[in-house]
Amino acid sequence: MFPPITEIKRRRKFLEITQADFARKSGVSQSLIAKVESGISEPSYISAKKIFETLDALESKNSTVARDIMRKRVVTVQKSEPVHRAIEIMNKFNVSQIPVMSNEILSGSISEKSILNKIASGTHDIASVKIHALMDDAYPTIGEDTPLATVISLLQHNPAILVMANENISGIITKADIFKIVKLHRQ
Repeated sequence: MFPPITEIKRRRKFLEITQADFARKSGVSQSLIAKVESGISEPSYISAKKIFETLDALESKNSTVARDIMRKRVVTVQKSEPVHRAIEIMNKFNVSQIPVMSNEILSGSISEKSILNKIASGTHDIASVKIHALMDDAYPTIGEDTPLATVISLLQHNPAILVMANENISGIITKADIFKIVKLHRQ
């Protein structure tokens, strides 16, 4: 079962592809695309299959992935540094959470929440405490081509996700970054 035939024109235009280019990619004639989009003709089952498979493939190719919404600038701290260093970085870069490294290896994370929880427990002099004493779990890591659905699913259970390229951190995605999707899909 295919989507309504009326979807062909809307989806093709959303992809910003001409009838001629779309026909070539679909393996059907441009006149067939024009007739179908104007409601003059119905495509055969074989042609409809080609058309919708091409639309699906083009949309999949143009879909949002981690690289599209990640922030490339990732600030980190070392687990052996004092907590005041994490607070300085959070203030300087206006972030609420930071990945924690042990040399070049991802070791955990620290957040405003973990610092506030320590203060709330009665420990007010935490400036010189080492970050590893307050460290939370490390953020999950994904590849740059990870689909948006996976990113959203991970963010429902984690405050951030690190994006990796060739075993190096190439970006970070937080829940706030998901709002970029609204802008991306509005254009």
